Amino acid sequence: MDYSSLIKKCSKVSNFSEPVLNDLMYYAAERNKLDQRFDLLVKKHKNVFGRLGKANQAMFKTQYVIHELFKNEGLIHKYLNHAHIKALPKEEYEYLKAQAANPWRFTYWFVRTNPYPDFFESVDIITGEEFLLYSPGASRTLGEQNVLTFGGLISSNGDCYQTYGPLMGFSSFQADDIFFYAGELDPTIETIEELTELIEKDLFSFLLLSVYSAIPMVQHQGHEILYVLSTIDATAFEMDLWKDAFRVEYSADVFKMSLKELEAFPHYACVYFDELQEEMTITAMTDFGYDRLAGELNRMGIDAPAEPYIRLHVSMKSAIEEITGHDTELLPHEGLFSQVSPEQEDSPELDAINKFLAELMPAINSRTKFDLDELITRTGADPDAAKDIYKDLMKKLNR
Repeated sequence: MDYSSLIKKCSKVSNFSEPVLNDLMYYAAERNKLDQRFDLLVKKHKNVFGRLGKANQAMFKTQYVIHELFKNEGLIHKYLNHAHIKALPKEEYEYLKAQAANPWRFTYWFVRTNPYPDFFESVDIITGEEFLLYSPGASRTLGEQNVLTFGGLISSNGDCYQTYGPLMGFSSFQADDIFFYAGELDPTIETIEELTELIEKDLFSFLLLSVYSAIPMVQHQGHEILYVLSTIDATAFEMDLWKDAFRVEYSADVFKMSLKELEAFPHYACVYFDELQEEMTITAMTDFGYDRLAGELNRMGIDAPAEPYIRLHVSMKSAIEEITGHDTELLPHEGLFSQVSPEQEDSPELDAINKFLAELMPAINSRTKFDLDELITRTGADPDAAKDIYKDLMKKLNR
């Protein structure tokens, strides 16, 4: 790969397209009021999007408008027949015509390798497509923070992809988080095509995630804390199978089987069996806890999925609840077992640490002042564990 020549091509494309796109944005603002539509969305979500500075908001507005123009079946197809656009110099008109034939897309990807400065071999987390990306912005972002997933608007110049507008570098969001978020926005989403269509139709909802991009993963003693669970059909429950490795509880037609060695913080590895629904939910708050739980179930002859159906980061759960305004209920049966049993007197409760995290993450993200000790006392979280989590987050955020 001749990267030196490719850099020259990328720079030529950027320098040529910038004034063309700027003029087109003003035209689109006048013809289709795209800027006003964006401003209305900002007003609707001012409590979240308002945390971004005016300069960042303006850059996202530009990205939003360009996406509306060049997305699949975007406005550019209509504009190419307008007299004003047809009157452009031939080279500019041909450029816009080429973009219409090769739609731009807003997507999410992770970096596999960095073969040359500012070039990244990347993988689209939605489609699985592998592509070469030229992005000095990605280089700067990686130099400033740990990034698991990027999000942004990309287009192809024929030899590689380039980004347009602001980049999102997520420190704690991955593919499962994006898919789960899409499902919360539209519960009918089931396929990759439907997710792609949702992003094209409702880009602003995905731009809102930029507010949460810098929030790091929550960890405790080397274990990442997140929601890991699977639900499977189950029609029988053999009590004797569970007695050795699990502590069994029962309430309102629901069994809760806690894996004795990992039932406490941070793992909270347990299984819920709903007799009426004939469903078994396998859940933990760490990957390690889920893996050990699945292994124990398989040993008992229960076909537990090796890969969880849901793997949701605490930061995404917080984002969803702030953006949508409703709680994300992952474990509806947990409330049946909220009381501390004699065997658990020395262990923090799952609901307490969840309440702590649910209030801590938004406060840190919005830089709201709060009393850590008061938050710990009010939520009932284990003080040592809660303070360790807080210190780790502050360290990662360089605060």
